[in-house]
Amino acid sequence: MIAEFTLADGNPVTINMDQIDYFQPCDDGTLVVFADGRKLELQESYDTVAEVLNPERQAGC
Repeated sequence: MIAEFTLADGNPVTINMDQIDYFQPCDDGTLVVFADGRKLELQESYDTVAEVLNPERQAGC
């Protein structure tokens, strides 16, 4: 699955969600770590990224 997000510097980025190893909240958004070790910091909140990864997830669950 491909998703579009915004980098911490304001530039858009397209991410292949299948390549993500894990993601976690960070100071100003979400840190995404890929299976190959690359990292990106996104402006979107952790909850927003989680919703894209698992659209069936309901807020607060």
